[in-house]
Amino acid sequence: MKLYRTELDKGISKKLFDIDTNQFQLDELKFYEDTINGELSAERSSNGYHISGIINIPFEQTCDRCLVKFHNLKNVEFNFWLTDENELLQDDSDDVLYFSKDDDEIDLKTLFRELIFLEKQMKSICSKECKGLCSNCGANLNEGNCRCSVEIKDSPWEVLRNLKGTA
Repeated sequence: MKLYRTELDKGISKKLFDIDTNQFQLDELKFYEDTINGELSAERSSNGYHISGIINIPFEQTCDRCLVKFHNLKNVEFNFWLTDENELLQDDSDDVLYFSKDDDEIDLKTLFRELIFLEKQMKSICSKECKGLCSNCGANLNEGNCRCSVEIKDSPWEVLRNLKGTA
């Protein structure tokens, strides 16, 4: 998504935009919609431009406990500055981007790409109540109890159960 200096100078209020999810064709990122929707506002200040807004990321994920696919809509707020002032740029802050006075436009595609990758969860759980899979037969315990016998014969804890009666 490109922003033009003429737009920024006038100010932007709640501009709607879409990001095509096809540009994220990687195994670790899946989406249940073709676009990521967003809204952006911009204000001019003495230091540059203040940009803020929100993107709505429609992640399709697989639960790490039960292996079921589920939809997870993440609403991510963003807030950053566009400037060419050295004092702000030397701050080493992630929320300050270089924007020269000679530039007529800036492409925010890389910034939004990073925001999307940062929101991908390391561990995905479909719900707090997810029971996962049976460690013996692999049945999804969210759909009901499995038919495994309660006693597992080759348990490493079996030795400790035998010690109970020897004391």
